[in-house]
Amino acid sequence: MAAVRRVRGQRWEFAVALLGGLSSALLLAVALAPANDPELAGRASFAQAARSAEDAVVTEWERLRAEPDAFELGEPHSWRDGELAALARVAPADPPNAKSRAATSESVVFELLVSEAQRLEALGQLAEARSAALDAKAQAQHPAGRARATLVVIRCARGLGDADAAREAWSAVEGELTGAEVDADVPLLAACALAVAPALSDDARAALQARLVAGVTSGALELSEGAARQAWLERIGSLTPGDSAGAQLREHQRVRQLELLARARPSGRLPERPNDGAWRFEPHPARHALLAWRADGAERVLAGFVTRADLLANFVARLAQRKLVPDGFALDFGLPGGAVPGERVRERRELDAADLGFELFHEDPNAAIAQAGQRVALLRGALFLTAALSAGASFATFRALRRGRRLAELKSSFVASVSHELRTPVASILMLAENLEENRVSEPAARERYASLIRREAERLRRLVADVLDFSRLERGRQLELRRESRALDALLAELSYAAREWAHRHGVELSLELAADSATSTSVNVDAEALRRALENLLDNARKHSGSNQIALSASTQSGALHLEVRDRGRGIPVEQRAKVFEPFERLESTNGAGGAGLGLAIVREIAREHGGEARALEPLDGVGARLSIELPLEQPTESGA
Repeated sequence: MAAVRRVRGQRWEFAVALLGGLSSALLLAVALAPANDPELAGRASFAQAARSAEDAVVTEWERLRAEPDAFELGEPHSWRDGELAALARVAPADPPNAKSRAATSESVVFELLVSEAQRLEALGQLAEARSAALDAKAQAQHPAGRARATLVVIRCARGLGDADAAREAWSAVEGELTGAEVDADVPLLAACALAVAPALSDDARAALQARLVAGVTSGALELSEGAARQAWLERIGSLTPGDSAGAQLREHQRVRQLELLARARPSGRLPERPNDGAWRFEPHPARHALLAWRADGAERVLAGFVTRADLLANFVARLAQRKLVPDGFALDFGLPGGAVPGERVRERRELDAADLGFELFHEDPNAAIAQAGQRVALLRGALFLTAALSAGASFATFRALRRGRRLAELKSSFVASVSHELRTPVASILMLAENLEENRVSEPAARERYASLIRREAERLRRLVADVLDFSRLERGRQLELRRESRALDALLAELSYAAREWAHRHGVELSLELAADSATSTSVNVDAEALRRALENLLDNARKHSGSNQIALSASTQSGALHLEVRDRGRGIPVEQRAKVFEPFERLESTNGAGGAGLGLAIVREIAREHGGEARALEPLDGVGARLSIELPLEQPTESGA
């Protein structure tokens, strides 16, 4: 049964050791994995941070595109899906009146007379100005020239209160003007009509307005672009009461802008309404800006122009406000004067088809990689430390389990041994006492021998009980009960010599004694003489029982302020690997003669030596034969006395 328990205990010990070894190996494998290499992990962490920063920028761009009021549009336009077919691109051609506009150069005399008329009009000399303008009109060779002079004549006539003269001058040129006549971006037909309108009747003004509106809608009336065109349209629309003409002109202007927008796009068509409400962008070379459009409700499309710089500046401000770019990183959108310090860490990322994109930079990538690698290095160190701790813990657990099992085995053996050791002297004493009681021994010499045997077995029993009691006291954390007193070294050694001879005589051992004190080093020692005698007898008993030899030597020496008592035998000795364990409780070496024992004698010897401030050791034999055990006790320092 004990063998089965021993095997099970050994299996459990090795299972714990194996489990600890496997866990340590697993931790080491994890620590040495490429993912935990500081350099590789640092680069991977930095690459992940750069990718996350780039993705955050792209996500914010998509969020910007989804906001209807993300930025201000210049000249916004709007149309319905049904208008796309009607606003298809028109093939580019010369304006209808391009030939008329080409033949507008006048003579030098005409230009001088017109300039003089305009100067006099500015000075308020309206009569002289009208006269100069009539002279210039006579010199004009083209309708445009005559319209320029007529415009001055109409203004001056109205200023002089001569409405008939103003109407007469208008009637003279009205029929020959087509609307293509322009002077410094001033449409002469519209200018003359607006100048003479106050002098006309309501019906005449309405007819004149209708003619101008028709010219605008048909394209016959040449108007410049931008704010100037819008101003002319507003003046034409206000010639008569009501807003019907103005609304017609505004709708025409809207459609015309959409046509121009369609002509400027590569596809020649307006953008179609997206399915979502996100903004779309595309370059617009004619405007040197980006065309932006999005769905405006369920049917309409809203479009406008925004410069690249304004759009990106707004986007950069959003990124900074929301702190989406981590510290150390920077974005380069290619804006003028926007050079970014550092090193590029990501290739250009496109945001939109309108060549909107950015590159990601970092001020010091190597430092960031090293910093990220430090965290992995700490993790790897922690894994190494955990592996070492796991290995140490498993080894300590293995040793503790093994020691516990061996201790249990030793205690079991100790109980059995003590039981045997107790029974033997008790049985001998009982047998001898019975013989004496029954008067089986009548001779005085035999009775004396029986008494000596009873005393020897009782002494043996006393020592065994004392060892058990002392060890029990030590296991409970209590010290041995010693009665120490200062003893002269030579007297102490004499007592020990006598006790050793008595012991040798009782056991029939050949004992060699060298316990004489050196007079040159004669001093005293603070000891419990009875405890020291007991320790010495335990050493002698150990040599007698386990050495296998009948030759034992006991010697004493003083070295380095200490008393050394040595017991040597000529037996089989103690293996080197077991010398440190012979003083442990329950540790016993198998003897050649089968001698038993409780395994406490040498443990008590060591405790007695330590209680005296010394130590017990197993030493290397002097000639390599037998065993050599020693007790080392400190000597008292001599005191100086004054005269």
